Amino acid sequence: MPSQKNIEQVAAITSRLEQAEVAVLTSYEGLTVAEMVELRDKLRGANVQYTVYKNRLIQVSADSLGIEGLESYLHETTAIAISDDPASLTKILRDFSEENEKLKIKGGIIGGQVIDQATTQKLVDMPSKDQLRAQVAGSLKAPIYAIAQVLSAPMQDLAGVVGALNDQPRKLASLLQTVADQKAES
Repeated sequence: MPSQKNIEQVAAITSRLEQAEVAVLTSYEGLTVAEMVELRDKLRGANVQYTVYKNRLIQVSADSLGIEGLESYLHETTAIAISDDPASLTKILRDFSEENEKLKIKGGIIGGQVIDQATTQKLVDMPSKDQLRAQVAGSLKAPIYAIAQVLSAPMQDLAGVVGALNDQPRKLASLLQTVADQKAES
């Protein structure tokens, strides 16, 4: 019979996995307390939740969500890093694992699908959420600017036509005056 603590932890894991854009499973075996604190600080700065769970509880949560294929990644120690920004999360983990070989990326879950370690590493190449927002804003700004230019062009042309028409009576009056002066001299 599961304990109340395990039931609560499974509920917490399930909730986090449901809401997460990406979850990366890591093995932290051999990291010192100071190294874990350093890693958690870096992840916290990127709004990443990094929590150690029992493998069995992770598997129960995955089963309840219909996530298949996770059991092969649930060995040794396991901590889950959960974020809404796959690129930032994986960059921090990759950089930290290069400095500290004891941290290993096992695999992950994205969109309810299990991904292997190599695919998880490829998430590093994705633009971060901030970069994507900037790209979207830029792509939205360009058409709006173009529309504004197109709409203002006829107004500028109309102003030119009105200005030209405004000059026409003066030119006509000047021409008539010149003709009248020539007739008067003859």
